Amino acid sequence: MKKKLFILTVALMGLCASMFAQNTVLPKHEFTINGFGGISTLLYKAEGANYRLGLAGGVGLGYHYFFNDNWAFVTGIEAAHYRASVVGNPLYVDKLTDYGTAGKINYLEKARLTDFKEKQNIIALQLPIMAKFLYPLSQQKKHHFYAGLGFRLTYTVMGNYRQSASMVERGAFSERDIYSPDYLDHINWQKYDGYDTGKLKMKFGAFNLMLSGEVGFRWKIAEVFSLYTGLYVDYGFLNIIPKAVDKKLLEFVPVPGDDDTYETVSILVAQANDKLELKEEPGTNPVPVATKVTDRWVKSVNPLGAGLKIKFAFNPPKPKPKPEPKPKPEPKPKPEPKPEPPKVEPKPVIEVPQEIKQSMMKLSHTLFAFDKWNLTDEAVVELNKVIKWLNDNPTIHVEIEGHTDNWGSLAYNQRLSEDRAKSVYNYFVSHGVSASRLSYKGYSYTKPVADNSTPEGRQLNRRAELRIIQ
Repeated sequence: MKKKLFILTVALMGLCASMFAQNTVLPKHEFTINGFGGISTLLYKAEGANYRLGLAGGVGLGYHYFFNDNWAFVTGIEAAHYRASVVGNPLYVDKLTDYGTAGKINYLEKARLTDFKEKQNIIALQLPIMAKFLYPLSQQKKHHFYAGLGFRLTYTVMGNYRQSASMVERGAFSERDIYSPDYLDHINWQKYDGYDTGKLKMKFGAFNLMLSGEVGFRWKIAEVFSLYTGLYVDYGFLNIIPKAVDKKLLEFVPVPGDDDTYETVSILVAQANDKLELKEEPGTNPVPVATKVTDRWVKSVNPLGAGLKIKFAFNPPKPKPKPEPKPKPEPKPKPEPKPEPPKVEPKPVIEVPQEIKQSMMKLSHTLFAFDKWNLTDEAVVELNKVIKWLNDNPTIHVEIEGHTDNWGSLAYNQRLSEDRAKSVYNYFVSHGVSASRLSYKGYSYTKPVADNSTPEGRQLNRRAELRIIQ
């Protein structure tokens, strides 16, 4: 005994230690959006009828609190839908109409319902309370197997049913007929049309406690998002039939009315019609008689649901650890001031003298003829003035720019402007100006100085200019 108690104590201590270990992989909190569906039914027994399974499910919101990387507490709120049906073909219903004297039954009626069907629906709110165990599927601990067990506190919001039969037959017999084993074959049945109640309300007990289990896998999709896929089973082990039933629900007999309709109540909440029980009266000559026995059609109902459950889980990102404060660096010694560099006076900007510019301007009238690049005789006088200025300033380097008017294509005028600049360049070199001080370039008609729409403007644009480059 002491050995067993010691083993139990060690096991409980190990369980507590594992539950309060630190989280290293799983988050501390997780919020889920749940969806589940599968088979459902209401477990019960009804005389002459059998229940069937239905498809149902629900949705909800959940919350997971992870004690560590293996244990979690689960709760939330869910809306669940349970469906079931009961069928019987035929379904017999008894009715005692004449009790005679001294409690003896002299006359009875029986109803036979063909293709009897009743479908039930329950909408309930559920509060799950569950413990969940998780086990990693790999060393990386990214995905987990999980298993959960707990309870669901269920509140029944509403219930309804729909009942129908393709035919209702009624027959009468006396008490002595019931001694014959085949008395049902000798009843004179009166046939009536079938009925369909449409959707009607059904009463249930407000609360129930359900045993709940889940098993499946947790897939980590991203740092803050995971997906649960698994199976669930819910079993309500409390009876949801109300203890008190209205008087108008105490009979389950389709009764033809003036308009050939039938009054019915749900098979789940109706009290059974009169049943017959044979007893022998005491005496020297015992005679079996039929006495009235009443009971519910269904004594207990237990919801059952099972199927697939999917959860979309979200968790806040883990806070990043604060970096340790870096030690403050020692103050560096102030560097000695560097001596200021000597001031360099900017070189004066050299520009082409105004008289040289005027000489080049005059050349625009006489330097080049239309579509020509040869120098005219009138241009020699002005070009010699420029050559004298270049020889007087041997350190100056210049670029000779050639320009045209806009008659003709760009490519053609480009060649023409280069030829005109080269003509001036060759004239300068042939008259003693060093070629190393000179360069030339054509600009076509891209830099006009006058309007090309007039003869005068075009003449001004057919020009050569000097630009000091050093």
